[in-house]
Amino acid sequence: MLRIFNFRLGYRLYSVKAAKKDAKRYTDTINLPKTKFPNRLSSAKREEQERLILEKKIAVSYEYQEQHLAGKGEPTFVLHDGPPYANGQLHMGHAVNKILKDITLRQRVVHGQQVNYIPGWDCHGLPIELKATSTAPGQNALEIRKKSRSFALEAIKSQKDEFSSWGILANWQKDNIYMTFQPEFIVNQLKMFHNLYEKGLVYRDLKPVYWSPSSRTALAEAELEYDPNHISPSVYVRFALNPNAFGEQNKKVFALVWTTTPWTLPSNQAICYNASLEYVLVRLSDHKPDELYLLASALVADFEANTQLKCDVVQTVNGNSLDKLSYKHPIDKEQSNLPFFDASHVQDSKGTGLVHTAPAHGPEDFLVSLTKKIPVKCLVNEEGIYTKEAPEFLRGKSVLEQGNPLVLEYITNDVICSTTMEHSYPIDWRTKQPVIIRASEQWFINTEKLKSSAADALEKVEIYPRTNAEASKKALLTQLQKRPYWCISRQRAWGVPIPVFYSRETGKVVLNSALINHLCDLLRQEGSIDFWWAKSVDELVPSNILNELGYKAEDLVKGSDILDIWFDSGSTWSAVLKNDKVADLYLEGYDQFTGWFQSSLLMSIAARGTAPYKALFVHGFTVDEKGHKMSKSLGNVISPKHITKKYGTDALRWWVASHGTQHMSITVSDKLLQQAAENLSKVRGTLRYLKGVIGERQTDKELPTTFDQSYLNRFLLSQLVEFESEVEHLYKAYEYNRVVACVQNFLANQVSAIYVHLIKDRLYCGDDQELLAIRQTLTQCYEQLCKSLWPIVPFLVEESWSYYDVEGGAFHQHKIQAKPEWKGSDSTEVVNAALDVKRLINQQAGEVNTWHLAVTIKGSKLDLLQKLQNTLGESVRNSELCEILQVGSVTLLQSDNHDLEIALTTLQTSLCPRCRRYSLENNEDQETCQRCSEVLEARN
Repeated sequence: MLRIFNFRLGYRLYSVKAAKKDAKRYTDTINLPKTKFPNRLSSAKREEQERLILEKKIAVSYEYQEQHLAGKGEPTFVLHDGPPYANGQLHMGHAVNKILKDITLRQRVVHGQQVNYIPGWDCHGLPIELKATSTAPGQNALEIRKKSRSFALEAIKSQKDEFSSWGILANWQKDNIYMTFQPEFIVNQLKMFHNLYEKGLVYRDLKPVYWSPSSRTALAEAELEYDPNHISPSVYVRFALNPNAFGEQNKKVFALVWTTTPWTLPSNQAICYNASLEYVLVRLSDHKPDELYLLASALVADFEANTQLKCDVVQTVNGNSLDKLSYKHPIDKEQSNLPFFDASHVQDSKGTGLVHTAPAHGPEDFLVSLTKKIPVKCLVNEEGIYTKEAPEFLRGKSVLEQGNPLVLEYITNDVICSTTMEHSYPIDWRTKQPVIIRASEQWFINTEKLKSSAADALEKVEIYPRTNAEASKKALLTQLQKRPYWCISRQRAWGVPIPVFYSRETGKVVLNSALINHLCDLLRQEGSIDFWWAKSVDELVPSNILNELGYKAEDLVKGSDILDIWFDSGSTWSAVLKNDKVADLYLEGYDQFTGWFQSSLLMSIAARGTAPYKALFVHGFTVDEKGHKMSKSLGNVISPKHITKKYGTDALRWWVASHGTQHMSITVSDKLLQQAAENLSKVRGTLRYLKGVIGERQTDKELPTTFDQSYLNRFLLSQLVEFESEVEHLYKAYEYNRVVACVQNFLANQVSAIYVHLIKDRLYCGDDQELLAIRQTLTQCYEQLCKSLWPIVPFLVEESWSYYDVEGGAFHQHKIQAKPEWKGSDSTEVVNAALDVKRLINQQAGEVNTWHLAVTIKGSKLDLLQKLQNTLGESVRNSELCEILQVGSVTLLQSDNHDLEIALTTLQTSLCPRCRRYSLENNEDQETCQRCSEVLEARN
């Protein structure tokens, strides 16, 4: 009795003093996981490991999939690379873009699908040219081109090495990348230009375009940014109408206009009104009583508020009566009979309902000039300087710096009110300086002829992520519809020349297919398009083609414009994918709605009547933890090199997968990157544990295909089927953040908290048959996890796999697929029922070691629990139900009450010193429990 009474105290003493001795005695008999796969790596070791994996595994994986996945019945997946700009160091935006592309490609490869991905670079453009000329201005075109090419090549080499170091799945050899200055790429571009010219979709015309005085070139919409805090004048100016306007014989009548660009007033050629509006003649307080002013009646109150001038209405007039009016130019006194034109763009939402019209400096103004057949007068040159045709007081002056104050000073008497306004204003995306609208002879693509077909094609394009699909498609359609035309010519040296000649006498364009083919042959021979600048007309055009064209060499002038870089990149599908291919996916940032997505669409519609892509994947932009855009000026830039050195490449990739598809603002912070590294460390720990259990891959013989039929094994295999299905679904939907969450949840719950936790006794202390079944199950689990993780963290997976497949096989050489027969509807239901009971037991047990508990269960869920322990009415201690509940014994009882009832009793026995699960049943001669004794005896 004394021994029984003091058992608990005695067991505690035994636990403290004897457990260590017994544990040490039986340690060698326990199946502890063993692996050389390290739990963590030092920075130096990690860098070395990544280098080795790059060389031996990742560098060859693209070629491997090309050779071994081709012709396997799966269609090739084509991801067309939007070319990054060959200019400077990579930033976090590059990391987001390239890693998202790589995850997309790897997900396809891991499912046995061949992929096609050819990395490329956009090599032309103003930023490169500016850097090439910054140290030696005034160079000729050939010198600029030589320096620009050298600069671009250096940038490409640096960027390519860094892209490759991130494990990007591609063939990075020179022959397997594309650059927009490669001869064959330019050959394709020249032929496409001629093709569109022959179709009438490319043409030359005098039109107002966005013009950058700081860059001295035309700009497209996609090359504009907007300064929201730009300050402009806000000026009400009067234009003197000719006598007897509205029958007012003894009055001076003025038209009131509002403008924010007084510098354009010298180019004024008309005033526009809207015939459907009502207008009024008013007297202004503080002005002469014989002066009347014309403006829209709906805007009188607005005018009074802005000018603090009171208006007394004298007469109301219909808008349709304004067509007979004429006025005197406020600056050029020789123009005294200028017209009024009805125009629909004039509205009564702001201003005065009368619009100053300068066809050289506004799209709507220009359209009016076309309709009314008035000439386009441009008094501003390429540098934004007034020309010699301008009024004398403006000649040689900058329109942006001096134009506004000089004009306002000159017309002081006609300025009714002058203030300033803060508003959004277009600036050059490269120089960050304001732009102007300026008429010039340029080359255009006729987007009006393409919009309808392009919009129809877009309706068939899938857009991801689907949460933003509707808004994204609407944004792209809106940008497409509001684009008036696409100016494709630039006035620079570094780019692809527009391959045309002009008649010296008439200015007519001279171009035919024979000339284009000859230029393409020259390009292949020379290896560079530089010959366009180096050779004269008679060297460029042979006599037979001159005869065909009907000109002599001296009759022709060589074109000096280059093609817009958006024409370069917009034609990449044709050069890289060839004309008959459509990419499965384009993947870029949302800014490409006005850029590459749109230019590629328009070019493909123009050339072959179809979209160049089946789907678009749109991601956001990186910002710091305060939501600020990353920039050098703010000092908040984080370099990808810094991240990979500190945390490792896979941590960078894990961060991209976790955050790159979730929001349009992608936050970069040390906290998030540290979190990514910690999460990855947990994943590594789980892979290491599984690897330690399953050992090396069986290469000489296949593992048995029959699995132990215990419910826990069946449960995990069934969960693997669901896990694989869910991960595949999320990958195909490009929801990589949810893939990460799904993997983490599966590891934390189904794998660690349930299966691994509950089978530890069976794993560590069970017999060989049980151990084999666990290894079989966890082998499938390990391989499925590698399959799910490889697209995101290939370095970790390849490193772990090298300890599993010791004969050197890379992970990407294996196709892994869960078997449908693993899906067991009852296994999940049964195990979950037992887990519900386990939670109730843990709530009641408190701090007691549950292996000391005898549990009686009756009521609900008995039919499910019986599958884990089929004996009713008897106390059982070696059932799978006991294992899941982790209790000493279980008794199942029938009950008329449907409520679940649980009773707990503490067993007064000591536990086996080897397994710490089964009791010794008070047998002093028994060193271990019966199960452990049988296992040890079998091994001896």
